[in-house]
Amino acid sequence: MDPLRHNAPSQSAKDSSFEVEDVYEDDELTLRQSNDMVQADVFPLQEQRQTVSPSPSDDSRAVLDQKAPHRSSSPTHRLRLSLNELQLQAVTFPLKSQLQILAGPGTGKTKTLISRVIFLLSQGVHPSNIIVTTFTVKAANEMRERIAAMVGPSVASRLVLGTFHSIARKYLIKYGHLIGFPTGFQIADEADALHFIHGILKDADPESDKNYSRRARNVISNLKSRAIQPSSLKALEYTTQDMIKVYSLYQDKLAEANLLDFDDLLLKCMELLRTNPMVVSNIQAVLVDEFQDTNIVQYELMKLFASRRSNITIVGDPDQSIYAFRAAESTNLMRMRHDFKDTSVVSLEENYRSSGHILNAALAVIMQDADRIQKTVLPNHDEGHMPVFFPARNPYIEARHIVREVQRLVDLGCGMLKPHDFAILVRSARLTRPIESELTKVGIDYRIVGGFRFWEREEIKLLVNYLAVVKSRRSPALLDIINNPRRGIGSVMQAALLNHANAYQVPIWDAILRAIDGQVRVNARVKASLKEFRRDW
Repeated sequence: MDPLRHNAPSQSAKDSSFEVEDVYEDDELTLRQSNDMVQADVFPLQEQRQTVSPSPSDDSRAVLDQKAPHRSSSPTHRLRLSLNELQLQAVTFPLKSQLQILAGPGTGKTKTLISRVIFLLSQGVHPSNIIVTTFTVKAANEMRERIAAMVGPSVASRLVLGTFHSIARKYLIKYGHLIGFPTGFQIADEADALHFIHGILKDADPESDKNYSRRARNVISNLKSRAIQPSSLKALEYTTQDMIKVYSLYQDKLAEANLLDFDDLLLKCMELLRTNPMVVSNIQAVLVDEFQDTNIVQYELMKLFASRRSNITIVGDPDQSIYAFRAAESTNLMRMRHDFKDTSVVSLEENYRSSGHILNAALAVIMQDADRIQKTVLPNHDEGHMPVFFPARNPYIEARHIVREVQRLVDLGCGMLKPHDFAILVRSARLTRPIESELTKVGIDYRIVGGFRFWEREEIKLLVNYLAVVKSRRSPALLDIINNPRRGIGSVMQAALLNHANAYQVPIWDAILRAIDGQVRVNARVKASLKEFRRDW
C-alpha cells in the first residue's frame, strides 16, 4: 500500500499541485505579475480523504516506508542512518504536537526540517495537506529539490511550499472572492510602491526627495508588518499623524489601481483565513523555517494555517535574528510557547560546520546577551587553529593587514600555497574597495565572487563616463550618460544621434547641436530635453 496515494473522486483527474512562483530576495521582494488566474485546482475547501490504494508507477513510493527499515535502499533506512540522536528525535516527534527545533548555524536544521516533512508523508499525510514556509525563494527551491530527490518530483510538487508571500498569493487567487477581493489583482513591486508614495509626498511638498519617499515606504511597511491600519490609533505609537495620512493615501492609490503590495498580500490573506477558516480545513501540518525572522503578521498566519489541528513545527535560532529593521520579532519563539502551552523544544547541539575554537569564540560573543534563550552547541570537528582578532582603526589599515598576511603565509608555505588558495570574506560587496586597491598595489591577482570589480560596477563606470565628458564634451562617453539619469532621450533618439554622427563623421555632441538646430529629425519634447541637456553642460 502506498500511504501517499490520494483518492478523491472529485479530483481523480486533477493534480492539486501548483508551481512556486515566489521571489523573495534578502534585500528586495519581487513577485511575478500576471493578469491570468492560476488555473490549477489547489487548496480544496473540504478535508482531503486519506484513503490509500496501490500504484506501482507513482513515484510517491519513494516516501519513507517505516514498515521496511531493513531494506538498504529504503529512504527510511538511509534517513535514519544520516541523523544524529537529537535530529532523529525532532524528525520523528508525534504528529499532533507543537514543536520548536532550536538550531544554530551548522547544526543541520534544513536537513532536519526536510526529514520532518518526509516523516509526515510516511505517516500518511497527503502532501497538499502540508504547508512549508521558507524565508527566500532560493531556500524554497532548494528544499523542494531535496525533497523531490527523496520522494519524487510528483509528491514534492504537491506540497504547499514557498515563502509566506507566495503562499498567501495563491490563497488569495483561489479564494479572494470570499472576502470580496477582485480576482484580477496584481502585485505592486517596490518601484511601484515608491512611485505612489513619492507622488503623494510631492503633492504635499514639491521639494520632497526620493530618500524621504524611501523612509516613508519603510515606515508604512513596518506598520503593516504589525497589522496596524492607518485608521488605528495605535499607529500614532509608531509614527506621526502626517505619515499616517501618507499611509492612508497610499492605500487609496493601491485600491484604485487594483494592486496589492507585498505586505498587503499577508494582511489580506490573514483577513481571508480569519473570516473563512474552512479554506485551510484540509491542512494537517505547518512547518516554518527561519522562525526567528518572522514578523507579527507572519506569526498570525502560521496560527491560522494550523487553526484546524494546531500541528506546528518551527525551526529557528534567536541568536541569528538580524531582521528587526524589517519588523522581525525574535520574541515570536516565546509568544508561541505562551499561545501553545504544550509546545515542546528540541535543541540541535552538534555543529558540523565550524572548528572548536571558532565555535567557542562565537559563543563567547553571543552569550553576553543575558536575555537570550540558553542552548548548548558542541563542535563536531577538532579545535583547529585559534582565530586572530585584529582591531583596525580604518578600512585601509585593515586591508593592508589582510594582504600582508596573505603574503606572509604564501612565503611561509615555500610554494605550497598560492594566492588562489585564499578567500577573503566581507559582510557587503561595498567593503571590497580598500582590499582590491591593496591587492592591486602588491600585484596579486584576485577574483570577486558574487559581485564586480570596483571599476566594473555600473555606478563607477557611470561616474568615470561623466568625468570623461567633463574633460571633453566630444568624448564618446557622452552617449553613455545622456539619459542617465533619465532625461527623456531614449534609445531611439540615441540611435538617431549615433547614425548622424557616423554618417557625417562628427562627435555625438555636434549631432546633439544639429538636432537642436533642426538638422536631425526630432519631436518637440525630445528637442526640449536636448536643449536642457546642453544647458547643463
